[in-house]
Amino acid sequence: MAVRGLKTIYVALKDASGQTLMGADGLSESGVYEIDTNKANGNLGSRTANISNLAGTTTKVPGNNQVVDVEVGDAAPTVSIDSNAINPTIMQKLLGREQSASGAWIPKDGVTESALIVETQERITGKRVWFAFGRGIMTQSSQNVQTDTDTAKTPEDDNLTFTAEGYQPWNNKTFATYYEGDTKTDIAKVFKEVFPGSNYTPAGVTPDPKAAGVHA
Repeated sequence: MAVRGLKTIYVALKDASGQTLMGADGLSESGVYEIDTNKANGNLGSRTANISNLAGTTTKVPGNNQVVDVEVGDAAPTVSIDSNAINPTIMQKLLGREQSASGAWIPKDGVTESALIVETQERITGKRVWFAFGRGIMTQSSQNVQTDTDTAKTPEDDNLTFTAEGYQPWNNKTFATYYEGDTKTDIAKVFKEVFPGSNYTPAGVTPDPKAAGVHA
């Protein structure tokens, strides 16, 4: 799909049953956290979300001096995220770290699973497009700390890699794509499907008065 721009990114933590963690155990009261451009939230938005490996490896099967079949492996997507800045506490939680009594963020044993939605827009109509990953793991491979000089500042972005895993609601496939221009697309259901158990209300949806909260 031809898309233009990176509108925003949504993330959440998942428990062992696949439900969205909320409150102190999660990333917000609603469970879903938007990496927005609000400095008061500790965020400066994102530059890129490079999605790779949306198709599995294709293998030709030879027989009798010809190709008799083609086998296609399962997709194994990764999303390389380059954000100008992510709220430090959110960043640590996404990476599966917990805070000690002294304030240190220390890697936890085991795996911390999360979910991810990358929002962009269709190139011609401008309608929203969501690349969704219902289950996976966030990692940070390096931290490149550089000195400022007498003439320039040298900030480093927050760089994360999301590795998608099979998601049961999608028949254990690793990703789904939603398009606002599709008459079957219900924005509220998109977020409920990717972030089950959350009471987050996405933009463009009337908040449910029975829900405990809306935007986090």
